Amino acid sequence: MSTASPTPTVRTNLAWLFADRVWRLVLSFVVLGIVARHLGVEAFGRLNYAASLAALFTAFATLGLEGIVVRELVRRSQDADLLLGTAAGLRLGGSLLALLAVGLATLGQRDGPALAELALLIALGFVPQALEATDLWFQKETRAALSARARGGAAVIGAAIKLWLVQINAPLPWFAAALGLDLAFAALALAITYQLTGGHLLAWRFCPRTARALVRESAPLLGAALLVAAYLRVEQVMVRALLGDGAAGVYFAAARLAEQWLVLPGLIVTALYPLLVRGQAEGSAHAERMQRLFDALTGLGWLIALGAVVGGPWFIPLLFGEKYRAAVPVLLVLALTAPVTFNGAARAQWMLLEKQTRYHVPSALLGIAINITLGLWALPRFGPVGAAASALIGYVGSAVATSWLFAPLRPCARLQLRALLLPFAPRRIRELWQRIREA
Repeated sequence: MSTASPTPTVRTNLAWLFADRVWRLVLSFVVLGIVARHLGVEAFGRLNYAASLAALFTAFATLGLEGIVVRELVRRSQDADLLLGTAAGLRLGGSLLALLAVGLATLGQRDGPALAELALLIALGFVPQALEATDLWFQKETRAALSARARGGAAVIGAAIKLWLVQINAPLPWFAAALGLDLAFAALALAITYQLTGGHLLAWRFCPRTARALVRESAPLLGAALLVAAYLRVEQVMVRALLGDGAAGVYFAAARLAEQWLVLPGLIVTALYPLLVRGQAEGSAHAERMQRLFDALTGLGWLIALGAVVGGPWFIPLLFGEKYRAAVPVLLVLALTAPVTFNGAARAQWMLLEKQTRYHVPSALLGIAINITLGLWALPRFGPVGAAASALIGYVGSAVATSWLFAPLRPCARLQLRALLLPFAPRRIRELWQRIREA
């Protein structure tokens, strides 16, 4: 596939990505609040526990291929149909594996059949996500407007379905199916956009040799993604297991808000990654660009943390109702994870570019160990707030401390530390802002 359109600027792509995310953020907040009020704390906890269980295996549906395929598209754009077709085929196989894993994960749990129904209905949305390989082309071309419009339109359809389910007082499994449809609609919208803008899905072809090469390189990333998904959500599973559906509903109210901002680093990286690949190949001020990436992401995380701390006490009761007021302190703790996780997202790009991805797995394992160990001690004593605190400390251990622990990552550790100290460096803040305005 080729494109005759001029490549948009970084600023234009970021503007589209953020506009799309803000629109979907507002829409999801409104719908989330309405659904939470309608279902009540316990049913909301069950639904979101099933969603968390399905999300543990999302990595199987993507196979850690995104950054690798985008990099190869930048380097070998003439092979786009082969790369995209191979990526889509691998993702389809991975999504079926994810369905199997979700089903197995529900075995032996209390209310197993009911839980399996909810989790599998959500996970069915993984299958059409094979078509999201189209978005890899949009990333390579830095044409964020196309994917933003597609995802925004799909979000409107998904929101309308959930509001209709509330209106007809639908049973809980229907809401689970609606969550799965959200994933399917986004993938279909991207595929239609790809076709309408000159792409040809029927020209895609699967190449076993290319598939083996991609899988060989992405295997460490897949393992790391599964572990990262576990350490991002293990405390959510523990809350329900140790404290029940009521506490889980409270925790999920805060956690779902916190998860909304976790997508923001991906938006920035999506816009910048092709430039980082080209910059590394050219050797043109690569270290300086990476520091700016760390600063921009971590600085944004600090801003979000401040906003959540200031606005959380009134926002949660306004959105979810007084029954969810106990989620306020949980959100205040989870807010502090924003600069840490955003910093870790920049580190992931550094590791990919520097071919140090083998350290993803031990880093994630350390985060899981910290989270579980502290969670088992903190949950009985401090309830959902203890779960949030154990998650925060686990993130620091996994995303930051391991950069100092492993010698090959220490150059990255220095970039991370400078970024985390950004609030105490007003001159660097002014310089970063000027760079962003000039981008």
